[in-house]
Amino acid sequence: MFEERIRGDDLYKKLFGSDERVVREKREMFVRVYELFKEKFPHLVKKKTLYIISVPNRVELLGKHTDYQGGETFLLTGPKNFFALSALSDDEASELVNADLSFGKTVLRIGQGEPEILEEGVGAQFTMTVAKRLSVNLRDAGFGPLKNVKSVFAGDIPFGGGTSGSSAKLITDFFIFACPNGLLEDRRFLSLVLENGKDAGIKMNQKGVSDFSLALSMYLAHFENGLDFGLLKGDRGVGTFGGSEDHTAIVLGQKGKLLYCRYCPTEVLDSVAAADGIEIVTAYSGKVAEKTKTAMREYNRLSGRASLCVEALNRVYSNSKRLLREFYSDIGSERRADRAFGDLAGVDEDIAERAYQFFREEQIMERAVVSVRNRNIAEYGRLINESHELSKLYLKNIVEEVDFLKESANRLGAYGATGFGAGFGGSCYAVVDRPGADGFIQKWREQYLKRFPQYDRKARFDRYPASSGAYWEAADG
Repeated sequence: MFEERIRGDDLYKKLFGSDERVVREKREMFVRVYELFKEKFPHLVKKKTLYIISVPNRVELLGKHTDYQGGETFLLTGPKNFFALSALSDDEASELVNADLSFGKTVLRIGQGEPEILEEGVGAQFTMTVAKRLSVNLRDAGFGPLKNVKSVFAGDIPFGGGTSGSSAKLITDFFIFACPNGLLEDRRFLSLVLENGKDAGIKMNQKGVSDFSLALSMYLAHFENGLDFGLLKGDRGVGTFGGSEDHTAIVLGQKGKLLYCRYCPTEVLDSVAAADGIEIVTAYSGKVAEKTKTAMREYNRLSGRASLCVEALNRVYSNSKRLLREFYSDIGSERRADRAFGDLAGVDEDIAERAYQFFREEQIMERAVVSVRNRNIAEYGRLINESHELSKLYLKNIVEEVDFLKESANRLGAYGATGFGAGFGGSCYAVVDRPGADGFIQKWREQYLKRFPQYDRKARFDRYPASSGAYWEAADG
């Protein structure tokens, strides 16, 4: 039964839709995970319950550097993902083995004290972040110690591509530990996450949204940024002071739907059906937007400038507001950007431009969501082109490669295109008619590699159907 589940099509169609190419690629990837698990841990296949785990990536359609100031984003949950099989260990060590053996494996020991790292594979920092925080949070809440696990995983998300590969890895590691430990079936753990979600200000009973999944998405965002989640204490995280849009798309994604969300705390404003006959196609430039010290400094600079906007506007208006979103709620969205720039230009033009971009992006997004709902794709394309130019001008995070992708996509007849993600590298997406998508991708790739041949082995061009969020199920091996 388990083999039939993995080698058949139903699981992959459930998660990613009916595109035959996507289904074939996903099946081949997960079969590779299963075969390696059988090879590495044959004694567990019949002895223990195995957990099937899928954690996808995301495309930020709109909402450039808005979420951590309580702004909004428009999100697509992507078809690139991590697959994992996980089971309780029968010894005193946890092993997380990458199916691409060149990336190595991470081995650690979890017991009564702090988890101890024994061997570091690629991505070990995410594994240790999860193991440490989860162990501490469970201990502080009166749970027994986390049990060790064995897992094999594989992913096809380009790291540094701006599609949330790092967040997906962290969330995958959470499920690798949480599923075999029975946490997601334990009423006490569900209540723990829910109650601390309420303490963090999450609005419950949102239409069409699971309260627990919503709270879990925000909890996992706090694994990454290192902040406390209600009474659940944080640690150092992995270094960026961002919001929680990645985790929202990854955990709450719905096949065939686009999510329109607001943050601090997370709220799903709308779930909009993707337009029939239209394809989102993405290009990873090959230029890595990795979280090196320099890249983190640039990313955190944008976050810091936004915080300075709040401080300056509070001085202007003698307020004590916490987020940029909270200003100008008494005037229409079309007037907020100009008002913010006018209020701050005499204080500091740099932060005036940052506030201007924030409110213009919010206005663009509001109109873009309406255009998708009304199937006005030409208008949507015009709006995402405008968003790209705003980011290039005011955030200064659009690198030459991504800008070329945007311009060449429009020359090839796309409705519109924009870079997305944190910037300073990464990817671009374009909106095209589905029947011509393959031809468009081929020409787009050819033009890009003619201009940037150094990325021949790194750049990736793909269709991106809106896919399902994080998924797990228990199965007998």
